[in-house]
Amino acid sequence: MGILTNLFLSRIRLPRDIHRYAFRKYPERRALQFADHAMTYGQLQDRSYRLVQAWHALGLKKGDVVFAHVDSGAEFFEIRTAALETGVVLTVFHGLHTPDFIVGAALAARPKLLIVDNDFAPESQAAFARALPDVPVWETGPNNRYETRIAAHEPIPSKADLRPDDPMVLGFTSGTTGPPKGLISSHGAAIASLKLIIRNLKIRPDRKMINISLSAIPLFGAGSGLIFPSLLSGGTLVVMQGYSPEALVKLVRKHRVTRLFLTPSHLIDLLDMPPETDADLATVTHIVYGTSNMPAAKLEEALNRFGAAFQQGYGQAEVLPPVSLLTPEMHRQDGKPAPRDVLRSCGKVVKGVKVRIMGPEGKELQPGQTGEIHVQTPTRLQTYLDPDHNKGVILDDGWFRTGDHGFLDHDGYLHVTDRAADIIHTDNGPVYPRPVEEEAHDHPAVKECCLIEIDNRPVLFISLRDRSVSRDRKEITGEIANLLKQRLPPEQRPHDIRLLPEIPRSFLGKVMRREAKVRMQNEHDQ
Repeated sequence: MGILTNLFLSRIRLPRDIHRYAFRKYPERRALQFADHAMTYGQLQDRSYRLVQAWHALGLKKGDVVFAHVDSGAEFFEIRTAALETGVVLTVFHGLHTPDFIVGAALAARPKLLIVDNDFAPESQAAFARALPDVPVWETGPNNRYETRIAAHEPIPSKADLRPDDPMVLGFTSGTTGPPKGLISSHGAAIASLKLIIRNLKIRPDRKMINISLSAIPLFGAGSGLIFPSLLSGGTLVVMQGYSPEALVKLVRKHRVTRLFLTPSHLIDLLDMPPETDADLATVTHIVYGTSNMPAAKLEEALNRFGAAFQQGYGQAEVLPPVSLLTPEMHRQDGKPAPRDVLRSCGKVVKGVKVRIMGPEGKELQPGQTGEIHVQTPTRLQTYLDPDHNKGVILDDGWFRTGDHGFLDHDGYLHVTDRAADIIHTDNGPVYPRPVEEEAHDHPAVKECCLIEIDNRPVLFISLRDRSVSRDRKEITGEIANLLKQRLPPEQRPHDIRLLPEIPRSFLGKVMRREAKVRMQNEHDQ
């Protein structure tokens, strides 16, 4: 890394430093591209700073919690920018968060303000008002409180004295396996995440080119990882409303997108598109993928089909990426896709982060041995909202138990096998889903798959690629069973193979194992 880059990064201590730099350097550039309009850096600065002063007039100060239930329109970015400017701790809810979920979170976090888009979340305001009647609610939309408050103030930056260890965001887990848990992350963790990525990547952007980025992952989730890099480079972020592979390709073609951020499922969708659509993706030079494991067979196919540089990193909401990086140069060797052992990995642990693999007796394991993944990183969350949730997770020595199982190989690559909750325990020992799924993905008919426990037995669920949906289903399952018989020992093979029209996905575009299990159980009950 160059001296100038290091000097520049040393001056960035807080996320608002990034916004202020971008507002000063690129005021006339297009920052955000929505379906029906665009927003320049100067326009985002003006409205965000007006919102800053509206919050100050309300009495909000550093550390106060603000809830926002809005879609990923201009208001989302204005609220996010204002929160980073003032030190207000922000919680953003997505479209699948129910009013009851938001009320439960509010009773735990005690926000000082709710900003809501009633078209996007029509029932949230009433439920919130019943639970916390003394907390103000600002509705977005013409002539509503949000707009009138912004119009009533001048665009002046905040004078709040912020520090890297101040809390920045309060997020909540999904609550799938129990009550939602709030987790608090700091301004410093977000900046550490950005700096680790920049310092551990050899690829350098073309300063003469304006990067145009698009995330198929919602921006209030992991997709927000594109925002800071886009701001730093003076790029344009194309905001996608409602994912489909066809809509993604259309936006890439229309806006000449250069960088994509996808889940493995999104990337598999592109592989299932007709070859003639590849011309519409010709402007894409960089594809970042993540949030879950990418099947090596599909990654190999993507490397052979698309000309872009690929990059992935491992991390979680609690330990922001990158814990490890599979950099563009690691994806290829001698101009060809790297060996499967490399493509199955999450790359090498980045400088500045430590990873250890721990056995059931609390001893650190050797390379090649599978155990719990523990991480020590400056991007770790500060605390869970309920300190009791820290016990056994944030360890006394500062390490974080990720809940993932995996191993470090002899070349230093980190392999994530599965979440602890997804391991299937049978009479013959534990069955890790990922090795089974990796082999199944080598069959040309398989689009997506997941191995799930049904009645204490591993069952493999599969969806088919478009070119194979008309084939005989028994023939396909028989071929897959034979493939797995050749590659896996008996105790690791699925008890049954079942086809689904599609594998359920979350709003973030990730495979949902539990939902697939529920669907199959419901069909069985009927």
